[in-house]
Amino acid sequence: MSDSNDAREDYLALRDSVLSLQLATVTADDKPEASYAPCVWVENNFYLFLSRLSSHTANLAQNPAISLLLIEDAAAVSNYFARKRASLHGTAWAVARDDKAFATIMQAFHRRFGRVMEIIEPLPDFHLFRVEAESGSFIRGFGQAYELSGAGLDRLTPVDPRK
Repeated sequence: MSDSNDAREDYLALRDSVLSLQLATVTADDKPEASYAPCVWVENNFYLFLSRLSSHTANLAQNPAISLLLIEDAAAVSNYFARKRASLHGTAWAVARDDKAFATIMQAFHRRFGRVMEIIEPLPDFHLFRVEAESGSFIRGFGQAYELSGAGLDRLTPVDPRK
């Protein structure tokens, strides 16, 4: 298997295994704000189930621009400077509860997070968001950087360190 294929497999494994993402949203006064949220990956999009009580939800309501950070579990690495990570940039769109996709996505949340979903799904302050990632990068380790493209950002192109 080539290095690019190995890198792609590592990226897909990271993407499919993360239980939560770090988020960057923009406040009403145009300041970046970092936070985190549990997530599911379904049909080439991340989904977030967010409370209106969280500032990131208010931020997305007024500016849907979002950046996501997926990062390898710290317990799984020997070098904190070389953790596998992907940074994705895109737009977060609200998914209404009466949208036909809502039930399917919520089933994925239930499978992944269990009984807590029975408690929070009916709460009126929680809203589902679909993140459509438009660009991104994957860092596999030292000197191993890739630009992400394609449907679901699953095509990796090595970044030339000389540029």
